[in-house]
Amino acid sequence: MATAEPAPHVPVTVASSRAGWSRRGVDATIVGGLAVVLLALFSLPGILNHHVVPVGPDVPVYLWWARVAASEGVSAVGDRPGAPVLIPAIGGALDIGIVDALSGIQYALGPAIGLASAALVRGRGSSPRPAWIVAGLFAGVWATYLGEGYVANLAFVAAYLAGAAMLARRTRRGVIAAAVLFGGGGLAHPQFFAVGAGILLFAALWSAWRDRTWSWRSDAGRTLASLLGGGAIVTAGIAASLSGPPRIDGDTSKDAFLRRTGRFAELRRVYLDRFTSNWRRYAPIMSTVLVVMGALQGRGYARRFLVSWLALSAVALPVGLLTTWYPPDRILTFAFCIPLLAALGFVWLGRRLGRWWIAWPVGVAVGILMVLPPMRSWADSPTFVSPLEIDQAVEAGRIAATTPPRTPLVFVANDPRTRSLFLASHVLNVARAAVPPSRADDVWVFVGSVGDLLEGRPTDRHDQLYDLASATSLGDIPDDPPMVVFVLSEFDRDPDELRDPRLTRWGDGLTSTTASPADPDALVPDDGEPAASDPESILAATIATFLLLVLVGAGWGWWATERLPGTLLIAPAFGVAALTIVSLGLERLGAGIASRPGGVTAALVAGGGGYALALLRERQRREQRRR
Repeated sequence: MATAEPAPHVPVTVASSRAGWSRRGVDATIVGGLAVVLLALFSLPGILNHHVVPVGPDVPVYLWWARVAASEGVSAVGDRPGAPVLIPAIGGALDIGIVDALSGIQYALGPAIGLASAALVRGRGSSPRPAWIVAGLFAGVWATYLGEGYVANLAFVAAYLAGAAMLARRTRRGVIAAAVLFGGGGLAHPQFFAVGAGILLFAALWSAWRDRTWSWRSDAGRTLASLLGGGAIVTAGIAASLSGPPRIDGDTSKDAFLRRTGRFAELRRVYLDRFTSNWRRYAPIMSTVLVVMGALQGRGYARRFLVSWLALSAVALPVGLLTTWYPPDRILTFAFCIPLLAALGFVWLGRRLGRWWIAWPVGVAVGILMVLPPMRSWADSPTFVSPLEIDQAVEAGRIAATTPPRTPLVFVANDPRTRSLFLASHVLNVARAAVPPSRADDVWVFVGSVGDLLEGRPTDRHDQLYDLASATSLGDIPDDPPMVVFVLSEFDRDPDELRDPRLTRWGDGLTSTTASPADPDALVPDDGEPAASDPESILAATIATFLLLVLVGAGWGWWATERLPGTLLIAPAFGVAALTIVSLGLERLGAGIASRPGGVTAALVAGGGGYALALLRERQRREQRRR
């Protein structure tokens, strides 16, 4: 009988290395699966409901911001330069229309948030898989609360969570990476950057008290250094974006009108109504229990950061309700500490249950209770812009292009069935998105009937708030030169208004005070006009945008983590931050970021910087090994 050959001796270091590669390979595969699940989730409303535009009330705001920023300069759209340059840059890089570009970034940012959240909980790979997988899933589902059109918030949250994940690594490169992420995210939403900075400062104070030091190598010191770097990027970006055409004013929301007219009691009631109608879906009893247990079970910098976030949210909610400085429900949508701490509590529950045949069924039931309410709400998310609205507004924009510059272009907002002021801001945003970008500042809205407008009087409905809106909108319209009035059936719900003999009919549902040319079809289309898309194109744009963000951010992720799972988790958020910073810089230099060459250049520069750092780091490591 032959003697068995002795098993070859494998050095412990080699065996450990193989085990590490195998573990990282499994983790990378899980990351890919998590990304696919979240991409499918964020594509759900469009697929189920056959949407041809993205969901949410803020969609027309970002459409006109992006068009005007790319054409006239980012200075014309206010103090949030990030999203207005990011959207056209993505459209240029992928060679897609403005509606598809907005859809792609809006739906790709949710998965980016989920992956960044998983990176925060995973840390340097020591956290158990269930913890960071559940964290990524819970946070990705929570991101649907911001998915309804709040692109600037989504971009900031993705970069912010990724920056916190870099700080949790406790390395010098992590500090630099966090500064880049905080800076890029802060350019998207400087106001939320201030809130995020407050959370990080609280965590830094906690860390300094715990470690009894503020040295730059401590958690407190690293946090301050990253905030200083990120703050410098935000300050420089905003300062640079002030140069150029002045900001285009206007009430882009009902809240803005109430604040401008000093109706703070009404604004407080609006905020309170939103909060009381939505708070249950944000913080059900199940998540509250898990959040408490997660706060008690977590460890290290990530726990201090999340608990600090929870504490600030608890203070900010009543302040928002009492002062009307900001919408309190937005504090809840921003409170990603809730799903992340709930994920830690979820894993703790599984450990406490012990036996798998008890833990798994209970875990599945609890997980369903956590994700089902937001998923159901997200699946039913409506669009606020109809294809007919876009078609009518675009045709009105072509007519407007034939009028002399500075001519007031007045769109009538009239719905006899309701006294809601939402229609007024909605009409303003859609009209600005549809007219040539150079004429966006000429757009005005009159709240009331076209007959009253042509007679020079406000509409009186014996409703104090509505009558104020009508009188204010009439008083805002410049007297010289003479205005051109547009009446669209989608904006004026009284069919008799379209039959006013003083108006010229251009087609079904569109009349104006301008004289009709012999051939209405001869109106010249403007470059970059918005147009309704289709579900398949929106899905393709979402996937393409996500992959673009991964490619742009992968080099940065590898430089910061040097591990494939960490790179994949952090890459989309890095892509958002780097592409935002570079796109703003190129726009300020006069590059046409909405064009194919401009968008591709922005992507190459943003991604190339990360790959150059990664290659430099690899060369330094080889030299160290040789020594």
